[in-house]
Amino acid sequence: MAKAERHSNPFGWILLGALVGAIATAGVLLIASSMDFHGGYKPGPAEIRTSAEDAAAVAAARPAPVAAAPKPAAPPPVVTVPPPAAELPTVDAQMADDAAAAGMTSRTEQEHPTN
Repeated sequence: MAKAERHSNPFGWILLGALVGAIATAGVLLIASSMDFHGGYKPGPAEIRTSAEDAAAVAAARPAPVAAAPKPAAPPPVVTVPPPAAELPTVDAQMADDAAAAGMTSRTEQEHPTN
């Protein structure tokens, strides 16, 4: 029997060693994370304020001065200027042909020839 034990498959021992190693590593990490190395978290002020923030808070707390709005003068007269007449672009035969090919026939004039 001694000879049979010497030639056994080591896969079981490798698996058992990996399992024990994983459990040991998890235990060490658990213990290390629960330890208080530097006195733990020391709560400080909720926020760190600067002198500029303090000055802004004091200025916001003061009531704003109310200035009397000047009365508006008479409204300026309304001048209506007719819009200038729009010039129609000249459409040559090539432009009309390109527009028709692009499906923009409603924008072309019908009196121009399209080759």
